[in-house]
Amino acid sequence: MAERGDIWLAVAGMVVRDGKVLVVKKSYGATKGLWTLPGGFVNADETLDMAASREVREETGIEATAEAILAVRSGVLRKGKHDTLLVFRLRYAGGTETRCEREIDTIDWLTPDEIAEHPDTTEFLAKIVREVQAKDGLQEHPIEHTRDYGYSVYKMFM
Repeated sequence: MAERGDIWLAVAGMVVRDGKVLVVKKSYGATKGLWTLPGGFVNADETLDMAASREVREETGIEATAEAILAVRSGVLRKGKHDTLLVFRLRYAGGTETRCEREIDTIDWLTPDEIAEHPDTTEFLAKIVREVQAKDGLQEHPIEHTRDYGYSVYKMFM
């Protein structure tokens, strides 16, 4: 596992298909046994939206692409680590549901009401499906630079 230092940057993906949201129960950490969105840390060689798609694919086998940013959670853990999570809405693109056995106990597709009302849902996810999921969120906008700023990949969401 890569050393994360004191500043953690993570992403999660909300994939909606036929009115249901892809949710997982992780097998480790603070959210172990609770419904949450598939997600994880961003690698140095990828954009945030690429990381969200990768994490969903790795944890669930589902292919999806980022459409919008739905929410940002930023906090400082008691151990002094800064923890930021960006939640993307992802468009379902296919794939075969396959659980990552070392990280995920359960995968399911639940309605927003089922998620919001389930006692095993994290408060953060319940809040997202109640208030944020219905909004459009930030949309990706292409931009062409006339100067070289040194990016190999560049994405802008507005």
